[in-house]
Amino acid sequence: MSESSSAANGTILIADFVNVDAAGKVNIIGGGIQFLGFDPESGLSAPFAVFVNVTVNIPQFEDTSASVEVLLVDTDGQPVTITGPDGTNTMRFSQDVDFRPANAAHLQEPPMGFPGNSNIVLNFPSGLPLHVGATYEWIVLMDQTRLASTTFFVPGPAEE
Repeated sequence: MSESSSAANGTILIADFVNVDAAGKVNIIGGGIQFLGFDPESGLSAPFAVFVNVTVNIPQFEDTSASVEVLLVDTDGQPVTITGPDGTNTMRFSQDVDFRPANAAHLQEPPMGFPGNSNIVLNFPSGLPLHVGATYEWIVLMDQTRLASTTFFVPGPAEE
């Protein structure tokens, strides 16, 4: 669907909590975080969630699927790596998405031109081991095309 990535729109935000219920409704608590707390005792950021929405006008294109990627980068634009029990991992989440609306037998299909969308939620209930005093950026890519981003800062104690 790389042709459609130029016609796609993306939204991304950081919140205290996000979920998508069975009906597809998004529930966001504490959305719009720009300053992510840090616990010096654990060495972890505050718990948080990342919400991503990608919308595409799919009837213009034959292929209705695409690769959507959410990537955490540092101020140099380099992917952030986190060391955990399984080794070092890049903070990159990929998903192949089919943007066609679900076709339920008992429901009328949307009209031609109705946009397809996908919601992605990344929850970090224990936080992440991020550096204090650092700025980070979550980026949304569709077929390698940048759709949206959001920047945040991890403040720590002021130096005396």
